[in-house]
Amino acid sequence: MNPRSTRHPFTNALYVRQDDGNVLISAGDTQGLFRPDGRWISGALREADPQLCVWVAAQVATTSLSDSRMAIAKKALPSA
Repeated sequence: MNPRSTRHPFTNALYVRQDDGNVLISAGDTQGLFRPDGRWISGALREADPQLCVWVAAQVATTSLSDSRMAIAKKALPSA
């Protein structure tokens, strides 16, 4: 699993953040595509854990923000 995905602790469904910010959920042979707030978009799987969708969708954004803040902080340090 990568930082853009996680498994649901109870259902074992795989939640994967897509490049467009939506979340693809796979439970066995069934899949569904959901918005970051857990609303269904398409697919045979029509139920999702909205809190887990929010968490998975935010993973890349949070990581990118942290990395950019770190880069800004490093630039602000005086060179020795």
